[in-house]
Amino acid sequence: MNQLKLIWLTAIHLPVNILNLFRHRHQRMVLNELEAERLDRIRNPSKYRGK
Repeated sequence: MNQLKLIWLTAIHLPVNILNLFRHRHQRMVLNELEAERLDRIRNPSKYRGK
């Protein structure tokens, strides 16, 4: 009975865990892009003058 319960709970939580994984990956990509722009602004301030 416990094995069936474990299988059932795994099947229920698997889509939620996959969704959280995609959200986390998307958030990391956005933060990485912002960090890359910040570093580019520090390295090349002349490109961003007047903006």
